[in-house]
Amino acid sequence: MSFSFGTVVLPISELSADQIAERAKKELEEAEAALENARQHLQQAEGRHARAKQHYVETDIQRNCSWNNMYQKLLQYKEAEGNTLVLTTKDSTTDRKKLAKWVQNQRLHYKYFMNGDKKHIKDHRIDALNKIGFVWSVTDQLWDNNFEELRRHNTETGTFDVVHKKNRKLAAFVSRLRTAMSHKNEGLVQQELTDERIKKLDSINFTWDIKRKPRKTTTHHTVKFDVMFNHLVSFKGIYGHLKVNKLEKEWKKGIGAPPPDKKVFRRLPLFMAFVRKEQLIYAQGHACSLDEEKVRMLTDLGVEWRKPMGEPRKSTGGESTRKLKRKRVDMMDGHLQENHHHVEGGVSGSGYHHYQEDGGEQQQNHHQQQQVYAPPPPPPGLPVLPKQQEQLETIHC
Repeated sequence: MSFSFGTVVLPISELSADQIAERAKKELEEAEAALENARQHLQQAEGRHARAKQHYVETDIQRNCSWNNMYQKLLQYKEAEGNTLVLTTKDSTTDRKKLAKWVQNQRLHYKYFMNGDKKHIKDHRIDALNKIGFVWSVTDQLWDNNFEELRRHNTETGTFDVVHKKNRKLAAFVSRLRTAMSHKNEGLVQQELTDERIKKLDSINFTWDIKRKPRKTTTHHTVKFDVMFNHLVSFKGIYGHLKVNKLEKEWKKGIGAPPPDKKVFRRLPLFMAFVRKEQLIYAQGHACSLDEEKVRMLTDLGVEWRKPMGEPRKSTGGESTRKLKRKRVDMMDGHLQENHHHVEGGVSGSGYHHYQEDGGEQQQNHHQQQQVYAPPPPPPGLPVLPKQQEQLETIHC
């Protein structure tokens, strides 16, 4: 290695340490000056690029094309409504629905752009939409609006509990937040709360747990029973029976007896279902809201109680089913006896003449065996099985 001083090139071994350091310092200063010059050129190039891009954006937005036309309509909508959500209803005009669809497509194309697919929307169009405050996520925008409304509600009332009747939308929002936090604590999947949203809610000291007021004590069963029993007595006095469920169905369909003037009569089906259920518990000897006196009052009034679960019913093999089975067995036994007498008569007649004609005792015995063991035809009204039909046809032949 060597350094040149003017026209004389000296090897590095003949230079002193001070000369080498001075020469290296000079080279470093030249490199830094060149780098600074390059930076200035880069800044100038970036400035020219930004100005050219801005000019391109301004001129491209002014072109007559479908995207630019919809963009101008969006600007008009924002001036009129103050936002870029473009909400529609079933009564919205066709132009409004087309604009809403275009806005949805821009949000979809932006998702593609963020995932690396940049062929659906260009950079300068995204910048143009950002300049007018375009909402890329409606869900996030609505959540932020609800958050600001919740903040104002807390400032005015000093609480985060919202009465549902006064503000249903905000009350539902608060309920979703608390439910989502409960699911998050249980390890369940939820999309309502993110870490950023939780920080925003904690910043305003949002109360995640709600302290419900104790419910008012209900009236004692005795008072309820006395009131409803009197209504039941009045119902029977008017209609002459206690078929409250049947009349309730007729009232709903608008047939039969006219609806009652007393609206309390419409609560009688629930009362009847309640006392019948309680009577089953009382019959088993367990504690319930009924006692012996109340059961007697209802029974004397004509209330029909439910049968215990262990007692057979008509649809599960009750007394009527057993009677029907016995009747079928009796019919089958009587028909078998009648057919037996018929077979015996056939043996003494046709079998004897067959013996006289053929003169063979073996054929007579074979014919008797067929007659004796022939299956009897089924009683009238019962179906004939295919096998029985085949055997009967063989016998008659």
